[in-house]
Amino acid sequence: MKKTIVAIAGLASIAVFSACNNEAAPEDAVVTVNGTDITEAEFIESLKETAGEQNLLSLIQLQLLNDKADEIGITEEEIDQEIDEFKENFGVESDEDLLNAITAQLQGQVDLESKEDLVNEFVKPQLVIEKLSSEGVEVTEEEKKQMYEDQEENYSTQVHARHILVEDEDEANDLKAQLDDGADFAELAEENSTDSGTAANGGDLGFFPEGQMVPEFDEAAFSLDIDEISEPVQSDFGYHIIQVLERRDSYEDFADEIEDMLIQQKSKSSAEVFSDLVKESDIKIEDSRYEDLLTPFEQTEEEPSEEEEEAQG
Repeated sequence: MKKTIVAIAGLASIAVFSACNNEAAPEDAVVTVNGTDITEAEFIESLKETAGEQNLLSLIQLQLLNDKADEIGITEEEIDQEIDEFKENFGVESDEDLLNAITAQLQGQVDLESKEDLVNEFVKPQLVIEKLSSEGVEVTEEEKKQMYEDQEENYSTQVHARHILVEDEDEANDLKAQLDDGADFAELAEENSTDSGTAANGGDLGFFPEGQMVPEFDEAAFSLDIDEISEPVQSDFGYHIIQVLERRDSYEDFADEIEDMLIQQKSKSSAEVFSDLVKESDIKIEDSRYEDLLTPFEQTEEEPSEEEEEAQG
């Protein structure tokens, strides 16, 4: 399943207050304008007035989710697996590149300085939300087959392929000869392919259905056997060498994907998960200006009155 960064309400803006949590005293100047000091206390008070509720809510969410992570026992193995999936989706290999990619996606609103920051601010909270949202959710074989039948047009034959793209036919023939002699496809793709979007991943295109690629590429890819490598195929982009790695064309091939989709459909939203955590936790709002902050999350849906039941009946 594709992994994306869960947008916990206002999460990125937590960095604003974190940046203020330094050694400066309240009366110290943050900036001086024409001889007048704007103090640390004035700056923080302004932030509280303009974005205090959202940031405080975000801090509460993070605390509850990290507490829950300890309670339900999020393992290091689960954390590492989640990070690996993030790396795959962002197309990066190192922890540093992943931190930079997430920072870029969030348009610089956060500055993740370490893997520990990533784990505590994103990975653990996301794993907790995933676990709690799908807790108790069951999907039957009948439900999966019904979805497959109802949406059969979405489950047409797909192939998982990779390719090497070059401009020159002679170069393509030379690369094909190297592959025939046992050269590593991924290494050749990384070193030679002009497709910058896939070269770093060994030319991997993932799964795609018929009709998604240009006709020449499409025809070649869907005529290959598993692991077979094509002769150079010319298109408007240059010369492709294609290898098909997997094929999906039956219910069994899509069963896991369908199950994931059904689980998502039946799962609680992140807002519902947070509401449940608020109700079961001991939270005391000490600042009176935020005393109603959690009221929307603490409310329980009331049973309909007899009059309402009669009106509905």
